[in-house]
Amino acid sequence: MKRGIGIAMLLVMLMSGANTNAQSIGGDTIDYFNMSLEDLMNMEIVAVSKKAENSFDAPLSSSIITKEEIINSGATTIEEAFRLVPGFIVREESNGNYDIHIRGNDNIPSGNFAFFTENSMSLIMVDGRKVFNNMNGGTFWETLPVSITDVERIEIIRGASTALYGPNAVNGVVNIITKRAQDKAITVDGNLMAGNVGTQIADFAINNSFSENKLKTRISANYEKRDRFTEDYYNWVDGTYGPYTNLIDYMSGGGTLPSGHPTYKQSELAKDKYGVNAWMFYKASKKVDFSLSAGVQNSTAQTVFMEGSRTPITSRESESYYFNTLSNIYGLNFQLSGNFGTQDIYVGSGNTSKYDYNTIDAILEYDWSLGDLTLRPGVSYQRVAYDDSNYLPSDGRNNGYINGEAILSNFAYYVRGDYKASDKLRLIAALRMDHYNKPDDHYFTYQLIGTYKPNENNLLRASYSKANRGPVIVDFYTNLEEGRPENGQFVQYLGNDHMNLATSSVFELGYRGQLSQKLQVDLEGFYSTTEDFSTFEPTILGSPTDVNNPLGYLHLAFQYQNATVKAEQVGLTASVFYAPSTKFQLKAFGTIQKTSLEDLMVKETPMLILPDNGIFENPQYQLVDQTHEQTPGFYGGMTANYRPIEKLNVFVGMNYYSKQTYIHDYAYSQYHYLTSQGSGVADIKANTTVNAKVSYKVYKNSSVFVNARNLFDSNDRQFGFADQTGALYLLGLNISL
Repeated sequence: MKRGIGIAMLLVMLMSGANTNAQSIGGDTIDYFNMSLEDLMNMEIVAVSKKAENSFDAPLSSSIITKEEIINSGATTIEEAFRLVPGFIVREESNGNYDIHIRGNDNIPSGNFAFFTENSMSLIMVDGRKVFNNMNGGTFWETLPVSITDVERIEIIRGASTALYGPNAVNGVVNIITKRAQDKAITVDGNLMAGNVGTQIADFAINNSFSENKLKTRISANYEKRDRFTEDYYNWVDGTYGPYTNLIDYMSGGGTLPSGHPTYKQSELAKDKYGVNAWMFYKASKKVDFSLSAGVQNSTAQTVFMEGSRTPITSRESESYYFNTLSNIYGLNFQLSGNFGTQDIYVGSGNTSKYDYNTIDAILEYDWSLGDLTLRPGVSYQRVAYDDSNYLPSDGRNNGYINGEAILSNFAYYVRGDYKASDKLRLIAALRMDHYNKPDDHYFTYQLIGTYKPNENNLLRASYSKANRGPVIVDFYTNLEEGRPENGQFVQYLGNDHMNLATSSVFELGYRGQLSQKLQVDLEGFYSTTEDFSTFEPTILGSPTDVNNPLGYLHLAFQYQNATVKAEQVGLTASVFYAPSTKFQLKAFGTIQKTSLEDLMVKETPMLILPDNGIFENPQYQLVDQTHEQTPGFYGGMTANYRPIEKLNVFVGMNYYSKQTYIHDYAYSQYHYLTSQGSGVADIKANTTVNAKVSYKVYKNSSVFVNARNLFDSNDRQFGFADQTGALYLLGLNISL
């Protein structure tokens, strides 16, 4: 029945689509669908060089997602919009919650805990403000205070960029650039959607312009609530799905949970969030401008992240506040930003997984031109503090993840040089030195780039980069204890002051060309080696059968350490943009890659804890070389946008990725080794998702629309141990007045 609805909607869409006007970054109105392919190729991009330049000449693998593409595509969140971009793997975990990776290199070493699958080596920013999760690494996407209505455009760099943006920009950089008010007194924009699976989305903003358009303000609010497609959970013990009251603990074999357990108090909920934001922009002169933004967000998401010993899907809650200031005074650029809040990354876990945190970032840079040479020196400072003291139990147990305050700090100085050797040849070098308090060490990163432009329609580029991931709290500060010696079992989870930061060396070759007035192609080949990943391995320090353990209890420790594995990745991304007319645009893109793991530590036998038989044994390992199967070998997509008349717009998009295999080694080895039942392994089939939207302009630039995500209701799982996906059908209204 649902598949029939999907087919019917697609037929309607192909026979019918609305164009909305965009703003440029300065507030002037642009209609991107009346631009030629040449003009589209020459849109400005800032992220690649930290200064505005022609996107065709950008020296790195990069993309721009415009506001129009996001609106026309029907993307319901910023995360979903990355399905429009080459080189991105976007997999839905539960309704509206996504796992997002640039080129892969995720979940290494294979089989580790779920939070290691986060994209912890890509840097996400909003107007240059870093939104990295410093507890475990990665991005909690639901905590972004802004929504799709706030987005002017999204600029993306694929590949290492630590030398320019700092730690965590290993696989790439995403900068979400927000809107400014237009050059008119008051404007209003918004986006309202409602559909099945309890999905409600509402975004609204008011913009104003004062003092002859020198002062501009914007206030926005957003709300999003979604239910899961299912209320079932993956059971580690037998690999089946069912209600949480049937879940069994794979570590202890403990019994089922009672109804109303705090971890699953909202078993039907996928996401519930709101955000409020305010911006102020002031342009004093052509060479002096200032901006200030601030906001608040509150969110709950149920997704695969901080898994338990019964199931991988748990809830996290966040409430945070931010501010961001930017100033440009005659080439001197200063940014000061902060983020403060409270998070619980595993609601109802029984441990203290709740903490307060604050992050301060300061960046000072200067643009200095000497003829054909442009230099951009800079310094930056970051301080991150996490503290769970306010939530610890009163009995003095080390029940929290860090049990006190944990601080990370980083001071860096760097320089970027851009030299135009001739009309055809451009040479770029970026050098950076970071000093961290954890580890107490210096890390030197660099980026060497060359571009050659034989004519106006062709560009060749090459780069070699060294980049590193930044430290995260759990690697160095984890200090969790479970149980007590007098109760017969004592388990510790410990950080490690001697950890190295994961480091990657990346070589890229690229070609960008306008083959005709209607056709553009982009090719990027990449090769990388990455090592010093974090891992988390157990050791039995004492047991009742150990003569050196006179207290007679099981003492087990998990400690963070650097993995032995080295990841080698080679791949090619190709994209094609075809625009035969202003009424029709077609994009197609795909990435083929292979990630090989060398010296991966694999358990020959698991950690054995069989107190009934008096057996307490550490796991036994062997080093193996293998292909990493959690990153798909091929992924890509295609989009088509058709505007037959001025008021009607039709968009159809397709995304595909090949099969993958997920292993949760602790659940698999602990149970499978002892029984014939399999668990902790998820084979994800090759997946195709089709999305479509038809919109019709009813008043000025406002339109009504019908929107279908996963149009044909493919209920295959897209991520290991996560929810089945389903079709999401929505009706809505885009407002632009």
